[in-house]
Amino acid sequence: MSNLTENKLDQTLPQATMDTALNALDALLASLPTGSLTDAERASLPAINVENKIFADDVLNEMSGPIAGFLPGYVNAAALENDLAIFEQLDIIEGRAYQVIRKCSDLKRIAGTEAYGTALAVYRLVEMANGAGIPGAKEAYDKLMVRFEKQGGKGFKTKDEFPAAPI
Repeated sequence: MSNLTENKLDQTLPQATMDTALNALDALLASLPTGSLTDAERASLPAINVENKIFADDVLNEMSGPIAGFLPGYVNAAALENDLAIFEQLDIIEGRAYQVIRKCSDLKRIAGTEAYGTALAVYRLVEMANGAGIPGAKEAYDKLMVRFEKQGGKGFKTKDEFPAAPI
């Protein structure tokens, strides 16, 4: 992607696609149960792993057998069953959402790399034009050079500092 003539992502999303995607995401968010975690809760609550999920499934199966007769009334098999069911549903949604996020992230990286590479090449051309005293280049250069002021380095500031062309 360092080649200015190569543009792997030379398109935009139609507004209808944007509307459809955002409406679908809004609908999904609105349809999910309420509930969220604080940062502290995210850090402290245990995540269920494969072995713990299998264990919870096994416990639910056992709760419908002989142990149901001696479990206290406050132990609710239906609540455990619901928790496991929504866990599985959300796991499927999360997996698909991660695919979407990865795709968006990759496409953003491609577009950003291409945009910045082109912008940098144009800046270098403006910088050289400014250094050569080309009319109109100074204003653009003065505006664009701000991005690089804190990085040190020395660009071509005036035509006097522009390197002589090789003979």
